[in-house]
Amino acid sequence: MAPVTQIMYFKTSSSYLQDPARLISELATTSSVDKIEGFSKAYLGFETEDPSNAFWVFEWTSKSAHDTYHQTDTFKATQSASRQVFASRPTHTFAGFSNTSQIFSAPVTEFVTFTLKEGVSMNALEPLVQQLQAKLQGTPKFYGSSWAPVVDKPNVVHGVLGWESVQAHWDAVSSGPLKEIIDKVKKVADLWLVHAVLTRYNV
Repeated sequence: MAPVTQIMYFKTSSSYLQDPARLISELATTSSVDKIEGFSKAYLGFETEDPSNAFWVFEWTSKSAHDTYHQTDTFKATQSASRQVFASRPTHTFAGFSNTSQIFSAPVTEFVTFTLKEGVSMNALEPLVQQLQAKLQGTPKFYGSSWAPVVDKPNVVHGVLGWESVQAHWDAVSSGPLKEIIDKVKKVADLWLVHAVLTRYNV
């Protein structure tokens, strides 16, 4: 079973925005997160472009560990308690990233998806993602990246990238080889991108 990262993305309630620590501690008490089989790490934070949007990032030993947890009474109790956090139905994305601790612990994490345009094969996108990953190495104020197909969405590649700041990201891709590769990506895929400031939640 391969490890998998779960990314929850949602519009937050006003009470969560005002006091996220209180609601998270209440949720943690409800769910006994330290006893959840297969659950290893959690990173929580807000989107920088629109701070009313939040990210919860969970590391699992496998997708089946997550699915098994969803059948438990503990999850049902957590789901009920979490309704005071969400102002929208969260999206759940699963991807098999590797070596993410530096990325999610960076001052800023970039979340990006490439969704293939109609009629385009993944063979057109994969080499560009590999080129992008290679060219990013050695970029100033860069903490690393990981890329993976989205589970159950074979036409979507998800990337997570760590940066010193949002500005450091834009400085890196506004010109030069990185911009050239991204321009090629945009010809074959639709791009979605936001940043977030994440904090490791100790379970």
